[in-house]
Amino acid sequence: MRRVLLITYHYPPRPTIGSLRPMGLAKYLPQYGWQPIVLTPRLPNGVRRSAHIIETDYRDLVGQWKSRAGLDPARGIHQQLGLPRAKTPSRLLPHTKLMKWLRPLLLFPDDTKGWIEFATDAFAQLKNGDPVDAILSTSPPITCNLIAARAKQTFGVPWLADFRDLWSQDTSARNAGNNAIFHFLDRRLEERILTMADSLVTVSVPWAERLQQRAPNTRVHCITNGYDPDDFAFLPVPLTKSFSITYAGLLYEGKRDPTPLLEVIYELIQSGAVARSDVEVRFYGPVEPWLRVLIQKYNLEGTVQIHGVVGRDEALRRQAESQILLLLGWNDPSERGQHTGKLFEYMGSKRPILAVSGSYGVMSQTLEETRAGVHALSKEQLRSVLVRAYSEFRSTGRVPYEGLNAEVKAYTHQEMARRFAELLDGMVAEKNIASSVLVQETAGR
Repeated sequence: MRRVLLITYHYPPRPTIGSLRPMGLAKYLPQYGWQPIVLTPRLPNGVRRSAHIIETDYRDLVGQWKSRAGLDPARGIHQQLGLPRAKTPSRLLPHTKLMKWLRPLLLFPDDTKGWIEFATDAFAQLKNGDPVDAILSTSPPITCNLIAARAKQTFGVPWLADFRDLWSQDTSARNAGNNAIFHFLDRRLEERILTMADSLVTVSVPWAERLQQRAPNTRVHCITNGYDPDDFAFLPVPLTKSFSITYAGLLYEGKRDPTPLLEVIYELIQSGAVARSDVEVRFYGPVEPWLRVLIQKYNLEGTVQIHGVVGRDEALRRQAESQILLLLGWNDPSERGQHTGKLFEYMGSKRPILAVSGSYGVMSQTLEETRAGVHALSKEQLRSVLVRAYSEFRSTGRVPYEGLNAEVKAYTHQEMARRFAELLDGMVAEKNIASSVLVQETAGR
């Protein structure tokens, strides 16, 4: 079996959505002839899954900067300095903008670069063992690409670079508030590193097209995220007695904004179309202060509940028992290629998905293709979807799930790993052919 060095900052039991894609690769690549060796920073307590894992030391540069400023490295700056936070999801206060401006200048290219020296030190351990046949990095953070570039120089094997989010073209919180100097340096670094990779992967066709613009001479492929059916072996579970709408995940400082949903629910309650006593909107994930203000604005205290961060197993169960799962699109009209991992995790729950906010794009198309849910792109459409779902709930005690099983199964981690394995096989075959041709040419001289 061939061996692939899988370089990832996020890996279970690290509790992030970014851990799911590398976990799926580590679990299912062996079915297609590839044994992963996972290289990652020291993980928190919990179960290590699936693969041979090399955990390295890690230097927390954010914590170091806080310590130099006389602050507690484990606590947020806003909290320690008593700084106010924005009361609306779309507004950043001046001191928050300043911190976002300074952060990339202090921590370029990202705040995990303190991992680089420890990761590269681990290469010696690998060189003394069985040979590595290929390198597979998955980012963000961007640091993973810098480590993978060094690994390619060390081992001389093909490198497949996977982008769960784009690099300099990223519209997420990573680039919010950054300045022209950072963008210039970021793009220069990206240009140099991308030319070293043998092939690139990202999660949607629009993103693949944008990535191809940054690396015109490198092959770019699209492999979507997915879900692991084994995570949902506990299904089915009883549904809630309430008309429950559940969101589990990050809000990214309002880039994912539930305002349209709360506004329509308020209006439906006020008009009598929906009974307040039936409705339960649940948020699981880090608490953002503006959300409480939003709940108060629409007089939805008690109806909308903020539960904070819970363990992954509990989050999955809360999703599976919900009448509706809430998916929030990215608040950027130009962003049509974002395939959030939460979409596929929701698919595994086999509950109807209601997407709100954002623009029509790959998320909308996937919901249409699988019939796993609907993307409500206007207030009128959102109201219509909720009224219809509530009517079903009142009649039968449940909102029906209408997902097409065959189409949904196309988005499993097993299928994702199969497609990665095909790319790895092709890269190694090309390298072997090139090496054979070189030997023949050398012998003929």
